[in-house]
Amino acid sequence: MNRRLSVVVGLLLFVVGLPMLQAQEFVKSQRVRAIVDKAIEYLEADLTGAPQMAPSAYGQILVGYTIYKYHDIYQVPGGKNHPKVVAGRKRALEATVDVAADGYTQEKKYYTAAISAIFFLDTDPDAHRDEIATLIDVIQKGQKKNGAWGYPGSSPKEGDNSVTQFVVLALWMAKNRGFDVDVDVLASATNWFLRTQAPDGAWGYHGNDPGVFRRVSQEVKGETGGDNSWGHQSDAACGASSLYILAGTLQFINQKPKPKTEPKKQVNVSNAVKLKTDDEKFPVDPLTDKVDRSYLMQSLQLTDTWFGRHFKFSTKSGRRQAYQNVFKNRAVAIGLNDDEPARWLYYSLYIYERYETFRALANEQSLMVEPGWYSRGVAFLEAEQRRLGNGSFSGPAQTQVAGPAMDTCFGLLFLMRSTLKSVSNLARDTQFISLGELPEDAANARIVDGKIVTTELGGDIGNLLDQLEGLDPEKFENMKKFPKVLELSEDEEERQAQIDRVKSMISEGAPAARRIAIRAYAREQGLDAVPILLYALTDPDVIATQEARNALRFISRRLNGFGLPDNPTPEEKAEAIAKWRNWYLQVRPEAELEEDGAPGVNQ
Repeated sequence: MNRRLSVVVGLLLFVVGLPMLQAQEFVKSQRVRAIVDKAIEYLEADLTGAPQMAPSAYGQILVGYTIYKYHDIYQVPGGKNHPKVVAGRKRALEATVDVAADGYTQEKKYYTAAISAIFFLDTDPDAHRDEIATLIDVIQKGQKKNGAWGYPGSSPKEGDNSVTQFVVLALWMAKNRGFDVDVDVLASATNWFLRTQAPDGAWGYHGNDPGVFRRVSQEVKGETGGDNSWGHQSDAACGASSLYILAGTLQFINQKPKPKTEPKKQVNVSNAVKLKTDDEKFPVDPLTDKVDRSYLMQSLQLTDTWFGRHFKFSTKSGRRQAYQNVFKNRAVAIGLNDDEPARWLYYSLYIYERYETFRALANEQSLMVEPGWYSRGVAFLEAEQRRLGNGSFSGPAQTQVAGPAMDTCFGLLFLMRSTLKSVSNLARDTQFISLGELPEDAANARIVDGKIVTTELGGDIGNLLDQLEGLDPEKFENMKKFPKVLELSEDEEERQAQIDRVKSMISEGAPAARRIAIRAYAREQGLDAVPILLYALTDPDVIATQEARNALRFISRRLNGFGLPDNPTPEEKAEAIAKWRNWYLQVRPEAELEEDGAPGVNQ
């Protein structure tokens, strides 16, 4: 038995894939669907002349995005080709050119860049990789030294938390889709939110940055003076949701969905790896040392306390009741009275849903059960829609800027649990970036819910495996002749045998077959594929090595991995394998990888 094959025999794997989320049934209830359908009908009507719907504004992007999410969440066909989605895509493409142009200084530059990136990342990231990369580059270059974003030309010390929260969402989505996002950019943004949090756990509109990690009043804008909207839940939600996203992306807290509770079944047990079957806790493995974890965790606790005390579904702000002893003599000047309207009401609900989603992920809570806050939100939105009578939502303040089209989008994104759907899509989507050397049809192959799905391949999985095992490397283009759909057997024993055949191809197949096997096996097995992927890093075929490297990066969510160039030396391979091995043992501390059996170490 050759050295590489003997390594495979000595590895243990469990039949447990990446955690997936199914559609949350409470979002699809008859009651919610009725509210949503009325609001969608409003957005599908002619919105010409409505605020933010001018050709130069970003409203068409948000409307198109919202309608696409409706089609995605409720599995309504034709989402990408809906006229409003097409119009949103056209505007996002135009915006990409605009914001990337030298000297572009329109005040909404980073709003528009972030919303355009979010649109592409959620609707069709593969088709718009160039545009996304351009937008992320513009965004990262636009970060201020204090870590925030704002309007072009604004004070270098100023930061706009509304702009910054959109940017943070775009960066999170981009990083999880495999785009290059600088960890230092994320760390700097995290520190901005840590420095500009008020002592009670809330945030203002523009951060009053003391320059040190000491929580100071956010009542007044630090640079320009005037009311800073502190105490409004819209601005508090901007800071809270962003801080949770950043903390999870930097791996200080959990950000992966909790899988369904099912007993783990062990197969092919060997002495190489031994794992306990009890639930795994999130392993803290920060990507940066530039954020104080203790201070960060305290900030998250503070904001949770604030929302527990102050958040409500209401057209009124409630600031007078909560803050009358703080504002004191300024109450009249800033209009602080019992009837003060809620600031950006529907926008705040949209961001609040994001905060609650990432907070639940951090606490490793189930996302399948309808939370109480969502039930209260549904009742509130149902009543508001009935009051207006035309299917829309429209807030009590700032309507001259936002308007019913934007408010309706934000209300819908709350109702449809937009963030939860994005998290679900990322958890299910195991597509890796094509390396380019493989034929286009092979690069599109993936396993989804027990099926190998691709635009070119299909049919019986046994036939595919037979052809892969007997593949002539000189005739790889014959892959195009395969049928459309390949299904793994529903029989557990047969299914495992088919998975084992894919695994064996990683050591014994032709180079082209090994490349596909590595990618397919990683998709099917997730974290449990890591030992085999460590072995695959030793493959003499450089493309197969790249497949293993990219699979490890995807599974670990470490998009830069541990280096390893496209054509590595044996020493570079050994170094990368050692680092990945250490990472795996941190993620699964119960695992025991034998030193003399560690793939590639003794090659």
